[in-house]
Amino acid sequence: MAFTILSERFFDDQGHSVPFQLRDKRNTQDDPFDEYVTELLRQEMPEEVIVLRADKPLVSPDAVIARPEEYELLEAGGVDYDPRAVFGLEVKKVDLGKNGQPARSTGLDYNSTPPCATMRVYAQDGSEIRIPGFYLFVALEGDRESGTVQVHSMVLVAGAVLNKDVDLYDSITGTRTKQIGLGTYGDGANRLRPMLLFSNPLGWDWTLKAATLISERNDLADEQPLVHVRDMTRTVSPGVFELFHCYRLARLSPSREDTALDPFPQPSKRKEETAQRGRFQIDLRTFTLG
Repeated sequence: MAFTILSERFFDDQGHSVPFQLRDKRNTQDDPFDEYVTELLRQEMPEEVIVLRADKPLVSPDAVIARPEEYELLEAGGVDYDPRAVFGLEVKKVDLGKNGQPARSTGLDYNSTPPCATMRVYAQDGSEIRIPGFYLFVALEGDRESGTVQVHSMVLVAGAVLNKDVDLYDSITGTRTKQIGLGTYGDGANRLRPMLLFSNPLGWDWTLKAATLISERNDLADEQPLVHVRDMTRTVSPGVFELFHCYRLARLSPSREDTALDPFPQPSKRKEETAQRGRFQIDLRTFTLG
């Protein structure tokens, strides 16, 4: 339902991007597009559906969408809730490069929270709850000064498409230690903050200039005005694969295509060592003495 609402807002009946107004960005952590998505879902979802936006920056997920009966269970500590009726939504945005392609196509920053099939949220009593995670990837283009922008490409994926390693998610989002008492005067600290890179589905050429939903479920076309257009796989290890299903709006009459094998690009030269930070290289040949 969320995918249908966003797709119909950002693309017309021919699949072309529809311009819209986006307010100015007020500060570094302010995110007007995330706010726009949340408000759009709040307005267009059935009245009883609850859409909650994160109450401060740097919180994951950006929003939680739930049917009322599931929200009541979440408030009570998340006992016996239906995972099909609640999910967390994280929004990831990139700009278009000079070549007209989405930036960072071979790997996207996920800051200090890796993508995962499930996300951890908390009830009012502090109880930890695991809910399905979804990630909305958009490539934006337009005139930022006038506030008129449009979605060039959009992909909504289940978190399992990106990562199913819950232990990794827990180890990084849980409590960590930091180094303190550093430096000559002992007032320095090293937060040892992890910075994660994972796949960017917009690096798959087939997702460009369109709106696509990728899920583990193969029956979503039975519930929404969607068409199951193709499958895709991701390799876990030699001979072991995960299968996912791709959907687009039925009104666009998309045709069925062959299964895509590992379509997300990966860096070809990635290595374990990090580059030196802050290197200021001086070319003394550019200076003349005397």
